[in-house]
Amino acid sequence: MSDFKKFASSVKKKKFKQIYLIHGNEDYFISKAVDVLVKNAVEPDQRSFNLDIFDGSESTSEEVLSSMLSFPFVGERRLTVVKKFDKMDKKYRLDITEHLSDLPESNIACFVTGEVKISEESYKKISSIAETLTFNKLKGAELTGFLIEIAKSLDKELGARAADLLVELAGDSVGDLASELEKLSLYVSDNPKIDIDDISTLVGKSRTFNIFELQRAIGQRNAQRAQQIASKMLGTGEKPVYMNFMLTRYFLNMLQVKHLMQKGMSPDKISSSVFGRWNPFINEYTSAARGFSLSEIKNAIAVLLDVDHKLKTGGYEDTNAIVMIVSEILDKGTKTERWNSGME
Repeated sequence: MSDFKKFASSVKKKKFKQIYLIHGNEDYFISKAVDVLVKNAVEPDQRSFNLDIFDGSESTSEEVLSSMLSFPFVGERRLTVVKKFDKMDKKYRLDITEHLSDLPESNIACFVTGEVKISEESYKKISSIAETLTFNKLKGAELTGFLIEIAKSLDKELGARAADLLVELAGDSVGDLASELEKLSLYVSDNPKIDIDDISTLVGKSRTFNIFELQRAIGQRNAQRAQQIASKMLGTGEKPVYMNFMLTRYFLNMLQVKHLMQKGMSPDKISSSVFGRWNPFINEYTSAARGFSLSEIKNAIAVLLDVDHKLKTGGYEDTNAIVMIVSEILDKGTKTERWNSGME
């Protein structure tokens, strides 16, 4: 996030580099970086003839180089942006890198990719002379800090615990989280603060049938509710592999919580130890851990790992797998061996 701020500050002051390489797995910041570059490098009334934006998966080196090496018309600068540069044919990428030194001083070239190995020949050549910006997904305290800043930009106060709850409910996509905060800002209206209740009401309500509600139902040993949520999720296109992964993580976390509870550790300390921060759902974890024995938790993990393997290797493709898993996990008398024999 600090790299983005530095970059944005620089281009707003019209301090441009001739070549940029922007890459990573966080589309939000990558898109914002391209937007701020376009906005500041070329005046709006000149963009029809001094700005070209290419889709690398559909473009040739000849088309890109024609734009890169042409002098600006009337205006001060010409900008060429190549999105999905990693999807461009390698031969075209290498051809473009051979002409980077021919770029007129008035021109700017920006290459945008997903996650790539900078050591690969074409990227290595570009990065050696370009300003390279890497934007990867924010995590932990950095993500919390970002959300608090977004809230401030909306003239709202957002506490760290409320930010953590928002991530738990909405996921870690920065773009989605920013959108949720905009909705929350409108929802609280003149109230200067977005609190946990606001997030639970607005964001939680829109996600009645999600993985967190499924985990909650299983943790409460509410088989009927868990089956209903699982069926609804599958019916709306949720992937069984993802659901299985999240449930596996849930029980692995629960296993750690169970062990730490047995050592007499407080919920706050358990949260810091297991999740590296305060988790809004720590009380639900401790409650679930009390409701499952160690052998039941270990059995659930074994069941989930077995199904994960079969889903990924094609040994078990039926989307009813998750519904069946819920039944097996909440059946106290079920043994892993019975599950395995029933799936063969």
